[in-house]
Amino acid sequence: MTARHHIRVGGRRLGRERATPIDATAAPLLGEVLRVARERKGVDLYRAERDTKIRVKHLEALEVGAWSELPGAVYTKGFLRNYALYLGLDPDEIIGKWRLETSVTRRTETVAVKPPRPLSEPRRGLTFSRGILVAAMVSLAIVAFAGYVAFQVVRFNEVPALSLDGPPVVQLGLNAESHRLSGDTVAGFTVTVTGAGDLLRTTEADPAGGWSLEVPVVRGRNDFTVTAAAADQLRSSPPLTVIITVPVPPTAAPASGPASPSSAPVQLVLTGPAEAANSTDGRIVVAGTSDGSSVTVVARPASGEPVASAEPGRSVAPAAPPMAVTLAADGSFSQTLSLAEGSWRIVVNASRPGAASTEQARTVTVELAGVSVLIEAVGGPTYLEISVDGERSEDWGAGHILRRGESVTISGERTVFVRAGNSGATFFTVNGRSLGALGGPGEVENWIFEKGQPPRRSL
Repeated sequence: MTARHHIRVGGRRLGRERATPIDATAAPLLGEVLRVARERKGVDLYRAERDTKIRVKHLEALEVGAWSELPGAVYTKGFLRNYALYLGLDPDEIIGKWRLETSVTRRTETVAVKPPRPLSEPRRGLTFSRGILVAAMVSLAIVAFAGYVAFQVVRFNEVPALSLDGPPVVQLGLNAESHRLSGDTVAGFTVTVTGAGDLLRTTEADPAGGWSLEVPVVRGRNDFTVTAAAADQLRSSPPLTVIITVPVPPTAAPASGPASPSSAPVQLVLTGPAEAANSTDGRIVVAGTSDGSSVTVVARPASGEPVASAEPGRSVAPAAPPMAVTLAADGSFSQTLSLAEGSWRIVVNASRPGAASTEQARTVTVELAGVSVLIEAVGGPTYLEISVDGERSEDWGAGHILRRGESVTISGERTVFVRAGNSGATFFTVNGRSLGALGGPGEVENWIFEKGQPPRRSL
């Protein structure tokens, strides 16, 4: 049989069958499988290093099949197992593929170090995101602002301290004409001393808080009030009262014989007002000392007709009788007259049973410059906003609290506007004419005072 003959097996010719197709594509290498799986996972080698704790150079060796660059078979199997778990591959299949490629048989290797630990989820360290930083900064700002507000509230409510050197009641010598008051308060605060006859003295406390003022005194009792206030006038100390007494000399009996009531007239010393004094707000303070038992005051115009008497803060109808003035224990007295514009003759009479009375007079002039408004907080504190001649007052335009017992005089050429937050406690005197309260307690009222016109409400 020649080579061209064919063997028949079961009716089929051998050598005539068509070959079955065989896939000639080579299976991918292990390193390629690892690389593709990593890229499919969307991580780079450096991220894989952080997550698996396998150094980058070892991962690169695994993905390129550089088995000689790895530390040994035991480490290599550990790396492959952890890396396969990380990439979501079957670790047994990966190790089997590695064995086929490297023809490595199972053997036990003794190593000096422990094999790598199984892969576990890496612990996340403390991180600060942008949102956390912004929230922290906002929280700090809120805490700081709350602390500042609390500090300002405590500071505003704090009552400034004011002390006086020496006792509040002082007895001076017979010929004393002045006395120095001194003490301590807050550094930079303004100390104000007021007394009879519109006496007003101010000074600023030194850096150590000390202050000192010289005040004039007259015979008899001298009453002074001392207060300390901050520059913004929102914080003031409780007032201190100082009483200074200068003895009134007794009247000497005549040398020719025993004293008789008619030969020892009542003593009367007027300390205010001064002769020819001029007032621009209509207020005249009558003050002095006497050893009599009663003192009366009456004000007459130059024509001689009595039109005003010594009732504080109130004008009196024509032909009013003389007004009795209260005498202090030391013989001193002080009374305020509220007079209209013009020239006035003020007569003061001091008397005592069994002695000749004494009378003294002063001539004063009231020239009202525009409109003058005296505002007094009588029934309690009041909130004030003031405008003068259509413009906000520099001191009261933004509003301030006038405390009980305090007063302020505002003058303008044409008009004075006043907004009072507690009208029932606020008394007004305009150009020497007392108007009293112009509203009820707690009511907010707006008033316009214009020269030559009656007061009128404003919306």
